[in-house]
Amino acid sequence: MTTGFAVTEETGRHYTFQSRLPQGEYFEIRPRLLPHNAKPITDEESGMCIGYSVSQAPGLWRIYDTDGTFVRLEEAPLESPLIDPTDIALLAAGVFRIFFTGRALLQSRVRTAITINLSQGTVSFLRSRLKMGLSARNLKLTETAAKHMHNPGRYVPLQIQEKAIRYGRRMTDPQKKAGYFRYETEMYRLVEDRVNKNYIYKKYILEVVVRERDWTVSHFLYK
Repeated sequence: MTTGFAVTEETGRHYTFQSRLPQGEYFEIRPRLLPHNAKPITDEESGMCIGYSVSQAPGLWRIYDTDGTFVRLEEAPLESPLIDPTDIALLAAGVFRIFFTGRALLQSRVRTAITINLSQGTVSFLRSRLKMGLSARNLKLTETAAKHMHNPGRYVPLQIQEKAIRYGRRMTDPQKKAGYFRYETEMYRLVEDRVNKNYIYKKYILEVVVRERDWTVSHFLYK
């Protein structure tokens, strides 16, 4: 069955995008193996889940990447004065910090179950893990596909599209065009529930059509 779109031989180009999703909404492709009590770590910049946290003890969390692989422990910092002379100088210069268990942490726009903040080192590490494998940086988009990325109702992070290609079900292109294949996988859209400090999950099927000779995405759609 076709989905009513035409695949053309458009030139592929590299693009970068920031999330077009409404604030508090994110995408996730959930790994097969993950502790049942894992909480998503969400990144507002990309609009996606970049890892998971599991509470091991008060002030101690196990951190997993998006493939469900344990990568490190995250420990709450020790108590120290909330504001010292360095903090005062930073505030005077217009640099804002958030305080967590008594120590200042750089605001990373990353959340874990809407309750805890991560160190900048862990955030950077999780983001770097997304660049392994095929890597979203290597994906190209046609101009038509790139235009859809500016539409909040069509936007899907490149890293999520890359995961669909890497782990999804590979099928013949609906238009039967040589060299093109459709990849299909389950995807979730997470919506913050601020009252219950959790996320509401909405399940979708993501389709990505790619020209494999140069890894150019010509079409993507979730429904």
